Amino acid sequence: MGFSMFTKKTPPLNDQLLNDLVQAFEELGGWGSVEVYVQNGKVTQITKRAIKKTNHQLQINS
Repeated sequence: MGFSMFTKKTPPLNDQLLNDLVQAFEELGGWGSVEVYVQNGKVTQITKRAIKKTNHQLQINS
């Protein structure tokens, strides 16, 4: 059992894809995630989700 994709030989990544991935990570600014979408063996989308960390306490007036 297991994932068959790990037993197959992985094709080399092209320079443009590597550059796009590096750029996505660099643009995060320290916090966030990068999602890579693959369809039929092709990378079709790279999505960045940047996170803005805060430390604000809300004051509730009663």
